[in-house]
Amino acid sequence: MPELPEVETVRQTLKKNIVGKTITGTRVYLNKIIKEPTLKEFEIQIKDQVIEDIERYGKYIYFKLTDFYLISHLRMEGKYFYQRKNEECPWKHVLIVFELDNGYELRYHDTRRFGTMNLQLKDKAKQQNPFLRIGPEPSSPKITVEYLSEAWAKKRLPIKSILLEQKTISGIGNIYADEILFESRISPFRPGCTLNKEEIALIITNSRKIMKQAIAMGGTTIASYTSSLGISGKFQNKLRIHTKKGLQCVNCNTTIQKDKINGRGTYFCTLCQNVK
Repeated sequence: MPELPEVETVRQTLKKNIVGKTITGTRVYLNKIIKEPTLKEFEIQIKDQVIEDIERYGKYIYFKLTDFYLISHLRMEGKYFYQRKNEECPWKHVLIVFELDNGYELRYHDTRRFGTMNLQLKDKAKQQNPFLRIGPEPSSPKITVEYLSEAWAKKRLPIKSILLEQKTISGIGNIYADEILFESRISPFRPGCTLNKEEIALIITNSRKIMKQAIAMGGTTIASYTSSLGISGKFQNKLRIHTKKGLQCVNCNTTIQKDKINGRGTYFCTLCQNVK
């Protein structure tokens, strides 16, 4: 699924193509994708709105319009296609189409149909959910050892699960959690409350380093998620642990294992990460 680096790559690419364009109409093929307002209100309110900018908070894309924010979450398989109106669309899972004033359309495609969209007044969007549910990103100066130590002090969940929560620290998903914990040599099974300050500092350092590298390389393209808009991530060539089950660890030659933590496939080295 798309994580922070993939969503950031989509944001950057969309910004080059559609900022300054006006939405002249919409065609919605799956009503449940619109979480607020009602479908009828959505179609009326978004018409003739100019796309002024495109922002991102955690894994959410915020389309800044004249009067509103259109808030998009790609979930598992969401993708955007920017195509001419008369260009044939071979994908049967296009859920919503935004008609633009330049003869193009922005088409949202989602095989799993889990993506969501909210349309909120621009001056109120950052005072309500989902914005209030989004914690600071790894690169934020708010992410400090003291901040995470306090947040995780009573957390008995595995640190892998904690990193996937978006309230305390946002943008980290399954792929990057595996990579961060491997680079930090911390077991994904460790309860969060057992981490010391040195280990938390390692997580912060490696989160920032890995996210920065992944963004620079356009994210990760693997079987479970491929992007669109001509984007092909290259960070999969740098993965050191995720998807490497049965291969030798790059550090110690121990065979890499895979298990599930709260239903999420998790890759780890039993030796480097001291998994018992």
